[in-house]
Amino acid sequence: MYFFIFFFLCVLFFFEFHLNKNYLFRTLLTLFVGLIFFVLLGFNSFSLDLDNYRLHYKDINQEYIKLTIEPFIFYFMTFSKNIGLSFEGYQVLFSFVTFFLFSYSLFKYSPFPVFVFLNFFFIPFYPDIVQTRFFLGFVIFLFSIQFFDTKKWWFYSLLLIAILCHFSLLIILFFLFIKRFKFFKNQFKSNIIIITCICFLSLIPKNIIEPILILLNPKYSIYLNNDGLGTFLGTLVLFIPFFIINNIILWHYNNRYSENSIPIKYAKNIPFFIELVQFSNYIILFQYFIRDFSRISQNGLIIASIYFSIIIYSLIEQKRILSAELIVLCTIMSTIIIYFIQFLMVNKFQYFEVINKTITTNLFFNFISNIFRF
Repeated sequence: MYFFIFFFLCVLFFFEFHLNKNYLFRTLLTLFVGLIFFVLLGFNSFSLDLDNYRLHYKDINQEYIKLTIEPFIFYFMTFSKNIGLSFEGYQVLFSFVTFFLFSYSLFKYSPFPVFVFLNFFFIPFYPDIVQTRFFLGFVIFLFSIQFFDTKKWWFYSLLLIAILCHFSLLIILFFLFIKRFKFFKNQFKSNIIIITCICFLSLIPKNIIEPILILLNPKYSIYLNNDGLGTFLGTLVLFIPFFIINNIILWHYNNRYSENSIPIKYAKNIPFFIELVQFSNYIILFQYFIRDFSRISQNGLIIASIYFSIIIYSLIEQKRILSAELIVLCTIMSTIIIYFIQFLMVNKFQYFEVINKTITTNLFFNFISNIFRF
């Protein structure tokens, strides 16, 4: 089922690639693909965190829940329960909000939203469908980017909501601060800083860091008990593919990028996207303390796919079709390789069974299959 969806998305992207001038077709195609992902999340009946969310929803009126989940998710659940929705109904509403904003954002930022969806299906679809609170927060942040230059009040209001979906997105505030410095915009200097800091952090004894983290947030003891710091070198190895792709994008932007054949509606957001790509490289420093910051690196591939889709569009406009097709192939292959390294190689393909089960147990797909079962 997993590879059937991948093949289906490839077919849809083939039509998108060759018929991208047709606005209505592109709109309907984006809505259709968004609907597929809405179903994957909204009718999901199995994931590693689903039972926890179900328990939170059941006990939403209990006092302890306020200490367990972020404020926006708490009020989202409370609202859903007050209007009489079951947990399954809450899932559908949650998925609709998430993928409506996500689909709209991809349609607005990318000339090939299905291409971005296709890469998203490998990375970071599965982590996002499990860690739904973070994904909704990231999607709201992604949606807010369009207002950064024109409507600051909207941008910061939406950013606040994103943070209240998952507190790990507080790191965006650090991004907004550090991007003001000149060294941050310099690819070479930033890489030197990152590599130097990695070497320094690798030398810090674990017993010095642990008390500081627990003092900041007792919840971090969960990560420490699971040897979160002890696996930093392994985390670093998994981060390297993201680091390479980010640096390819940064090099291209600094040396080859031109706005001549790119519509202003796409070009105007690229400087902010490039700054996010640069910041994604700094994330490895935060992953030393908390491994779950890796989800920000993974979702950074969405930004990378958007950038590549714009470059592909530019090449098509210049009649360099072969070059455009080559970038398509390289981008998809890179995403598949990262998917292989992140989820398959490290556990001898056992994790794929968990990923595939997320799809094969989908309530909507099972309902459709039962209709056609004789």
